[in-house]
Amino acid sequence: MNKLKRASHTLHTFTFSLLLVGSAMAFPLAAQERLAALAGDGSVMLRSPKGELLVSINPDRALVPASILKIPLAQVALTTLGEDFRFETHFYRNDSGDLLIRGLGDPFLVSEEIARIADILAQRGLQQIRRLVMDDSAFEADPDLPLERGASDPYAARNSALAVNFNTVNLAWTADGRLITGEAQTPLTALARELGAALSPGEEQRINLGDDPRAGLRQVQQLFRLFLEESGITVSDAGFNRSAVSDQWTLFYQHRSSRSLRENLDGLLRYSNNFIANQLFLTLAAQGSGYPVTSEVARAVLQQQLAELYGDSFGRDPQSLLMLEGSGLSRTQRSSGAGMMHILEVFKPYADLLPEVNGVLRKSGTLTGVYNFVGYIRGPEGLYPFVILTNQAANNRAEILQLLKRQL
Repeated sequence: MNKLKRASHTLHTFTFSLLLVGSAMAFPLAAQERLAALAGDGSVMLRSPKGELLVSINPDRALVPASILKIPLAQVALTTLGEDFRFETHFYRNDSGDLLIRGLGDPFLVSEEIARIADILAQRGLQQIRRLVMDDSAFEADPDLPLERGASDPYAARNSALAVNFNTVNLAWTADGRLITGEAQTPLTALARELGAALSPGEEQRINLGDDPRAGLRQVQQLFRLFLEESGITVSDAGFNRSAVSDQWTLFYQHRSSRSLRENLDGLLRYSNNFIANQLFLTLAAQGSGYPVTSEVARAVLQQQLAELYGDSFGRDPQSLLMLEGSGLSRTQRSSGAGMMHILEVFKPYADLLPEVNGVLRKSGTLTGVYNFVGYIRGPEGLYPFVILTNQAANNRAEILQLLKRQL
């Protein structure tokens, strides 16, 4: 009797509709009960490639999404900017022989890209520079983003209009404790040596450049100087200089990144890179409002773009999607299973941007007490969109996913 009541309660509380290849099929009762127990107060959904609802548990419950928000961010970027969009970095000269580097938010201004830029500047006849001047004024100085202050992990790297190597340095040590670069393409700068001196020798580690925006700009200046000199361009003054572009400057070179937006999104979704996410979040605002960009304006622009892409309730309504930034680190953000399922249906043409694991194209979302999976299961008829949102102490998402896969 108790088992019968429990099964009846499960079927009453949770919507379970199972339709496979056009014919009605039910999950075995044991599977239904197990899914319900694993989901707890979370949401689980599954659709067929034809859009038929196969599983629906708590579809309208608003839950913390974490990094799965990078999926709607990616689609807004694709829709607004286009797959072939390329970030730019501008280089200006003045009558004193200075070179000003104006960043416009390129998240992949990495060492290899800087080496290309240095060679191009040399090819354009640049031989000597008095001072290198850093211009990060395209973004507000301290964006209101949910970063953990004081954390050294790369996931907490601060965003800036001008940053290199994701605003991080990769450090390593030899067997006898000597500090060396952790990546062959990036020489050790003076700042990297300072940061390394404060650490105990050990395994290779990547750390962010801290909360002070000047530290990130110092790394830009020092790294550019090393690569410029390697390309035969002399920099006379090694001091740190920061200023916004003005009428005294003349545009010398306008660099377009070697990476397309689609290639940026591959890095965003494959590695769940928070720095790339919020560089995109801020850049999207500039397309409509211009520079300088503030996080407040970026938030309003993103929410409007989400509403236009998915429907009026998306962006500001937690029952569908409440999105305030790009990384998913904010615990204030919310999405329902039904809202995320709608996003996945629209995102399906770009499903291949998601990393594939054992026949599942998926994006995870993880914070303490937040364990989510969303994506597409490869099945007999094509891609089956699924949503697993659990905000609880137990991490059951992998077992839930396996239960869903076994029924296809």
